[in-house]
Amino acid sequence: MSVYYAAQWSVRPSEVAACEAALGTIAEHVRSSHPGVRSLQVLRQAWGPNPRRAYLWLEEYASLAAMEAEPETPKCAEVWQPVEDMALEGSYLCSVWTDPNRSLWFSR
Repeated sequence: MSVYYAAQWSVRPSEVAACEAALGTIAEHVRSSHPGVRSLQVLRQAWGPNPRRAYLWLEEYASLAAMEAEPETPKCAEVWQPVEDMALEGSYLCSVWTDPNRSLWFSR
């Protein structure tokens, strides 16, 4: 069973390009500096309850222990700071999720 670090936030429509550029920088940092991250998914809300434009960032880890063992460095804070600065007040949420029903997943 995997464990996922999930971050959610919303930005103003005028900041979408800047947010997505920042996400590219973060993804490259994770890819090059955090081998414990098994996969990364980034989703942007097209329609729904969150203020536009909402994002969902999912980092997959093999286990909670693996997630806790992954070091948070000053570079992590540096690359995330632009996103945190542009996130609408009160919209930045972080959580940990698991996938106990992964056997139900499928792709076509």
